[in-house]
Amino acid sequence: MSSSVSVPAKRPPRGRPLGEWPLRPDVRSARLARRLVSQCMEGAGETVRRRVALVTSELVSNGVRHARGGLVLQVARFRDGVVVAVADDSAAPPVVQAAGHALAEGGRGLLIVERISDQLGWARTPTGKVVWAAVLDDE
Repeated sequence: MSSSVSVPAKRPPRGRPLGEWPLRPDVRSARLARRLVSQCMEGAGETVRRRVALVTSELVSNGVRHARGGLVLQVARFRDGVVVAVADDSAAPPVVQAAGHALAEGGRGLLIVERISDQLGWARTPTGKVVWAAVLDDE
């Protein structure tokens, strides 16, 4: 019996780019990423800002854990919300740990992203993959 599920492979919603930043594969990159995303989301409601900050932190942390090289953080505004994407050099599909698997050593970050975002997906790139999550602006 498997204790994890693969994130669906699909493309993120298209939107107006708000920013794109290279990040080092370092645990401190999550804090930097939250700050960068927060700066480009001025005018958004507090609930959306918090959800996007948490999604950003978890996606970057996941990239740091699984990639060998640098990451690229992208944020875009689409009609109904914000999409956060993190590209890395690992071709392995992202995995979300099943809820209740207390002994799991990883995968809980994407479980959090899956629960607080409105869409979650990934796509292969020529150099690895991009994992993305969309947060709808419901305020």
